[in-house]
Amino acid sequence: MISSFRATAAASAFAALLGTGPALADIVDTPACRRDLAGANALIDAIAAREKEFVAGDLVKNCALLRRNLTDMVKVRGPMDRCTTGHDHGENLGQIDASIGDIRAVLAAKCGK
Repeated sequence: MISSFRATAAASAFAALLGTGPALADIVDTPACRRDLAGANALIDAIAAREKEFVAGDLVKNCALLRRNLTDMVKVRGPMDRCTTGHDHGENLGQIDASIGDIRAVLAAKCGK
């Protein structure tokens, strides 16, 4: 199994965490945050769904999927930062940042520019 799956697993673990996270998290209860968190959850669901598309040994496909995951994770970070509070805020942002870092490292090592 190539290391790009490690970043996918990190993103998928994060997706599983946030599948119920915002409902349980302390959120900023405004219409904008409810909308933005719903959008973030949709992106997280898309990341989780992409996990099934990875193919061992297919760097072209896997790199393209990782780039999409990175784009979506970066988009998720803003609403999670603005719209969650308390302990969940720190945990969620830590996981997002770790996943973004993992994906970027794999892209740099395996996928080039």
